Amino acid sequence: MVLTLSHSQASVESGFSVNKELLIENMEEETIVAQRIVFDAVQLSDMDVTKIVISQKIMACVRQSHAAYKRALQFKKDKQSEEEKHASEDRKRKSVIASLQQQKKQKLTEIKAEAAAIDCKIASLESGHLHK
Repeated sequence: MVLTLSHSQASVESGFSVNKELLIENMEEETIVAQRIVFDAVQLSDMDVTKIVISQKIMACVRQSHAAYKRALQFKKDKQSEEEKHASEDRKRKSVIASLQQQKKQKLTEIKAEAAAIDCKIASLESGHLHK
């Protein structure tokens, strides 16, 4: 009873089957969305898409879209290299912090050992002085 879909969900269900037909392995989300927009536009148009006249304006749009695609790829590449640069800087900074914390720990251990040795000397001198 719970899994029964009402008739109002039919368009959503048909959308799933359309999406399944559009999918290719390793396809990015942007590509799926773009293909779905084109598919929906073709479905809603009253024209026969096989008889569309390809004008100079359409060709110019295609050329511009390819240039926009190249810019988007370059932007994505630049963004990824910037993120890698920041990640590398973060790793270096964390490494330096860890090294400094280790040095601090070592120095504190050395100082505590020296302080304990001094305390021992003081105690032995005080106990020796009291016995005399």
